[in-house]
Amino acid sequence: MKSFLRRLPDPLLTDELYGAFIQAGDEPEDEKCAEKLRTLLGKLEDHSYETLRIVISHLQKVASHGEKNRMDARNLAIVFGPTIVRTADGGYASLVFDMKNQCKIVEFLILHVSWL
Repeated sequence: MKSFLRRLPDPLLTDELYGAFIQAGDEPEDEKCAEKLRTLLGKLEDHSYETLRIVISHLQKVASHGEKNRMDARNLAIVFGPTIVRTADGGYASLVFDMKNQCKIVEFLILHVSWL
């Protein structure tokens, strides 16, 4: 799945919205973060949104078995965050500087999959 997501010509959360997603992930208050994420998700094209919804739903199912597979929402966010929330060029600078926010966004989405 990571390989599929990496090979997409445009990231699921789109290159043009990348900075806004990172800023939303940097929001210290969960309610404000959720509000910003909801607004940004509404700006995604249908195909990106639907693909994201399916991927996050699958990750939530995996996380629901975290006691057995040791892949809770946080661990899945660490693994998939940089793949789902990425720039089109996939630069290393974004990996280093934005990884915390990338993981926070994906963990938040996994934990709140119901509003996707």
